[in-house]
Amino acid sequence: MTDFIEYSFRILGAKPETISMARLGLYMVELSKLMGAAESVHFKELRDQSVSIVAFVEDQAIATISPRIREAAQNDNDADAAAPWKKLNEFLAEDGWTAEMPLPNGGETIAFPGASKASKIIRVVNQQTSVQGRLIRIEGAGERVKIGLEIDGALTARISIDAAHALALAKLFHQYVRVSGDGKWRRDTSGKWHLDDLSAASFELLEDLPLRQTLQKLRSAVPESGALSLIQAIDELRRA
Repeated sequence: MTDFIEYSFRILGAKPETISMARLGLYMVELSKLMGAAESVHFKELRDQSVSIVAFVEDQAIATISPRIREAAQNDNDADAAAPWKKLNEFLAEDGWTAEMPLPNGGETIAFPGASKASKIIRVVNQQTSVQGRLIRIEGAGERVKIGLEIDGALTARISIDAAHALALAKLFHQYVRVSGDGKWRRDTSGKWHLDDLSAASFELLEDLPLRQTLQKLRSAVPESGALSLIQAIDELRRA
């Protein structure tokens, strides 16, 4: 039996009595385009706390839909998703509303600024960055290949690595890895930092061990006398 997960597009400021069926239909058409995976996305209901268009989605499509919406919101160059994203915000601006969409399994809410002023990038920095998660996507045919890691139940797809490393990395598909390289970070007016791009140069396999085994390895790595020496050294540093 197929499992379904909800996506709710909440139009803030609208009420059933203030939005026409024709206008609502336009929103639904563009929302369907934004989500993609047309065969896996189904209309469920319209909730009237504000106006919430609720879709239910086949569970296996979440790994495609959530990153697609997130990347469109972060001004990604994916024209297929960028066009409906822009259109939805144009509709909202024309109507004087905003909207939001909580993504399932991650606690993240995507804001549709509509009539309000979108957050602006106020700082961009590049620094050595490492991220880790379960490898669930490898795609591309150029010199650099896009990879996707599942981190805290959500797909992080703004990572690339050279093709030679990608061949070796492919052998670790569905295993936990750490990738490292040059990360591009941006800070917006709300004070939040976002990883826009990670150009990975290396990777390593992570051991997916139960907590008990991990603690046993830590105990064996630190001799009994070594642990005491470490505590004494830390105390001396604090007194210095």
